Amino acid sequence: MTTRRENRTLGNRAASATLWGGLNMALGRTVQFATTIIVARMIAPEHFGALAVAIVIQTIATNMAELGATAALARGNGDPDKIAPTVFSIALVTSTAMTAGAIALAPAIAALFDDPAATPVIQVLSTTILLQGIAAVPSTMVWREYLQKPRVVVDLASVVTILVLVVPMALGGWGAMALAWSRVGGQVVALIGYWIITPKRYAPGFNRSVASDILKLGMPLAMANLVVFVTLNIDYLLIGRMLDPVALGLYLLAFNLAGLPSQVITAVIRSAAVPTFGRLHAEGTLGALAARFVAGVSYCAFPVSAMVIALAHPLIVTAYGQTWAPAGMALATLGVFGAARILVELFADLSVGAGRTVWLFWVQVAWLATLTPALYFGILWWGIAGAGVAHATVAILIVIPLYVKALTSVLQVTAWQLLRGSASSLLASGVAGTAAWAATTTITHPVVAVAAGTLLGAAIYLLLTLKQGRRLFREISSLLRPEQTRQQGPTGVAEPEPALAEASPAESGRVGKP
Repeated sequence: MTTRRENRTLGNRAASATLWGGLNMALGRTVQFATTIIVARMIAPEHFGALAVAIVIQTIATNMAELGATAALARGNGDPDKIAPTVFSIALVTSTAMTAGAIALAPAIAALFDDPAATPVIQVLSTTILLQGIAAVPSTMVWREYLQKPRVVVDLASVVTILVLVVPMALGGWGAMALAWSRVGGQVVALIGYWIITPKRYAPGFNRSVASDILKLGMPLAMANLVVFVTLNIDYLLIGRMLDPVALGLYLLAFNLAGLPSQVITAVIRSAAVPTFGRLHAEGTLGALAARFVAGVSYCAFPVSAMVIALAHPLIVTAYGQTWAPAGMALATLGVFGAARILVELFADLSVGAGRTVWLFWVQVAWLATLTPALYFGILWWGIAGAGVAHATVAILIVIPLYVKALTSVLQVTAWQLLRGSASSLLASGVAGTAAWAATTTITHPVVAVAAGTLLGAAIYLLLTLKQGRRLFREISSLLRPEQTRQQGPTGVAEPEPALAEASPAESGRVGKP
């Protein structure tokens, strides 16, 4: 098995992992979405608001807990036997400290969000920080070695566990605690699963020189994670204090639905991205291929976000019921941010793969500094819809240009070379979305509106991008062919191995959102 894995090309391994990662996300998000739809009809919006507060704290602590150390293990260009024990020790110590701190500070944190009912929810959900710290090395080894096929079973078992637990708890009147305890159960299942499928198990250890190298790469990434998680969750704090728990609950579901395309697509990308980008950067070929990654991701992501924007009101009513209809406008504005965020997440992964974690940190600082006042005034003027306007404006005008500037420098490409492949997808998505919106404005039944608008929009988009879609399909097929077939063409003459193409990037959601 080892020999076979070593003999496979990087492109074949990455493409296979991407497709299995896509299947994983499709199954997992389907179950999660179904769970949310079911629970939204059992639990009041204010209970989702309490969960939102708890998830802010849990996610920030989780992604700071291992101080970015797993990045050194994930990049794929170091010896795991040398790195993993030290990474395990760092993750275990810091996640324990973070868990204890979150539990102790839960009352103060809940008061900061003006939601005292969130205190026990924060304390329960904080236990998942320690569980994720214990699973840090096994899950990273699965990621590093492209073991997405067995990961499908683990992740699906985790989300099914959440569903099995949350429904009877919600029916029993547990409220937000049903949402918290079910997530703990799902995390326990995931922890056990990753320890079973990891290619090699490591015990904690410590090497001072290794730790120094790990933290040199990881600390800027950890600080960037901290900043980005604060950035992408400060809207919770502002909405909670400026509006009320009901508005926060509405906003939570709108953000989750708007971010679903970006969560799925970026999660699929991350099933292979950082290990692949790290290896390509070490080979000196990442710059030549980066534009094709951007084009492929844009082709898949932009039309989905366009449909979310165009069909926002019927989509929210279809998914969650008429009670949640006031979230429709927020969904539309957040849909714009969802499209931009997909590129932001890809650019962040390219930065990590290229080792530019210090620059990544400063981009996140600029993001937070500009987003905070934008959110304040957006919420003040337009309520929860204004939060979406602020997110979209800052991402498009500030964050993406900063990432492009950094990547063009390290990858030795121009901004136009990096972005031009996404232009046709953006234009076609705009046309398709406009047509879907116009065709459904007079349809009163939300399910019919969603179905008709989606079919029409998809047909128009596929027609406008037919040439690009065919090229994408050919490149995916070439990556998935056995290595021997690729090396010898139909004439028996060796063919050059195709680059990791537009479809190759195909796994913090909104980083930090449920």
